[in-house]
Amino acid sequence: MIAKAKNILLESSSFGRRSFMKLAGLTSLITVLPTFKTREAHARYILNRNWWKSRQIWSTADQEYKTVEYCVQHNFRQENGTIWSNLDNRWRRFEVRQLSDDFMKWGCSERYFYYDERINVGEEGPPTVMKNGGIHHGMVATYGNWIGRRDSSFHLNVATKGTALCPSRETILEVLPVLEQLKIDNPPDRITQYYQIMQGIYSDINNFDKTKLLTLELYTQPTGGTLYDAGYKETHTFANMMANPICTIGFMQQEHPQKNYFDPDGSGGYNDFPYGVHYEVRAIPKVIHCWAPQMGNEYDVFNYKDAEDPDAIFGYWVNFLHTFYHGGRANITTVIYNVCELFNNTPRDPGRGIRVVPPIG
Repeated sequence: MIAKAKNILLESSSFGRRSFMKLAGLTSLITVLPTFKTREAHARYILNRNWWKSRQIWSTADQEYKTVEYCVQHNFRQENGTIWSNLDNRWRRFEVRQLSDDFMKWGCSERYFYYDERINVGEEGPPTVMKNGGIHHGMVATYGNWIGRRDSSFHLNVATKGTALCPSRETILEVLPVLEQLKIDNPPDRITQYYQIMQGIYSDINNFDKTKLLTLELYTQPTGGTLYDAGYKETHTFANMMANPICTIGFMQQEHPQKNYFDPDGSGGYNDFPYGVHYEVRAIPKVIHCWAPQMGNEYDVFNYKDAEDPDAIFGYWVNFLHTFYHGGRANITTVIYNVCELFNNTPRDPGRGIRVVPPIG
């Protein structure tokens, strides 16, 4: 029967309504994908916040055990390049795909020349004002946690998140020791060396895992601050992703002209991207929490070397960069956006809202 269920799924890559109805009678036999028996049960899951668990975990820095809360994303499953997401109390299958080379060249170019500008200016530390937009400021739309925080009548949310392209596992393992040693040595030109290393990563789109984007859930479960003082430990985005793991992310060109590092003009310069570059990434978010048992059992960082979940390395990476650059703690909840579709929304051909991943036709 399980084989029959898999065959039904393979009939349609989009996993439409008809295929789902065929599968509905077989779900009780597929133990790896438990679903809620009723919509009321799903509602209770959301209302009771059953994604939070408590445990004790060791802190190497403080040499003591700490009692913590960590989140468990019950509505998400991942296996062999396939993502399962429980949306509105229905399990759906999604294929993970790679971002297009055009998207990667646009994103990498923007970051490359950002670091180039910082190096040439010779300033130390983060700029006083970060330029808005571009690959670093994805606009993330989520929905589904209709109980909400009881501070709104809506369960649809859009928030701008500090978003990053995701280096490949091989790239991270190669670069991390260099950055970690740089942080330990702390030379006067530490930030300049950091810029140079990061610029080198962005000089080649093949340094990246094109199936993923990364961000931090900075304001979820803080120990203090405005959100915490108001009585909340979750952002709307976080609650939606936990209740309904699906999102779409909008990206728009930061400024014009924007140089294309991968398109030299033959005279020592670079040709520009067209005006108004605009992409939309549709993805299934995987939320990983540093204090979850499968993340390596360390309070202070994602202990990726001992973690059961291989994605822990991405949690360590994005937290390390954030603390290297901005300071603060390195155990912040991390979101891995698993890419499923990409649309080119640039207001001219070949854009105009056309899906480019997977290509049409």
